[in-house]
Amino acid sequence: MSKVYRIDQEDPSAEVINLAATVLRDGGIVVFPTETVYGIGASAHSCFGPHEIFDIKVRPLDRFLPWLVEDDDALLDTYGVDVPEYAHNLAKMLWPGALTLIVKASERVGKDFRAADGTVALRSPDHMIVRALIHASGGPLIATSANTTGTAAPHDFTSIEDRIIAAADVALDGGETRHQQPSTTVDCTGPAPVILRQGAIEADVIMSVAAGGA
Repeated sequence: MSKVYRIDQEDPSAEVINLAATVLRDGGIVVFPTETVYGIGASAHSCFGPHEIFDIKVRPLDRFLPWLVEDDDALLDTYGVDVPEYAHNLAKMLWPGALTLIVKASERVGKDFRAADGTVALRSPDHMIVRALIHASGGPLIATSANTTGTAAPHDFTSIEDRIIAAADVALDGGETRHQQPSTTVDCTGPAPVILRQGAIEADVIMSVAAGGA
């Protein structure tokens, strides 16, 4: 049975963050709020692979598992290759935020952590808890929404399925999320951005920023 900790999304307890970060560094799984929906994740550097999260979500293995990273567009070139300029424009202007960018994965991303097409999805969340977890655990997190595939992503802790909570090593209850909808997902592997999922950031904003606008 996992341990559930109440946490203030605006002023997270350092003690709780350090406890959750220790679990992540030890290869464990944590449920946590983001500004979009609740996520379930592990350390990209400490876990043995994403398969346990796929099993918990009942998620097809050919689906990507996003990486949550720090607010630095240079990380696109750390974890990606042949990253187009428009992707950097998007990261510079809209990170941290509800924007997931899909790029061709570099060798820094293990084969088990890439999508079937050799890509990786990167996002820098605009959320104090997630940013604190990334910093305290020592690197990016692999994470996805804390729900069974095909069901609604939870935007409140009380909406998370009991079996998801039970499967995690630690769960952080921060109440409701800010946007209450997923991030906007953009494919950045081609000559122009392709919006795969419309989320918290509107399509016209994506296209304007990608083209170099404000």
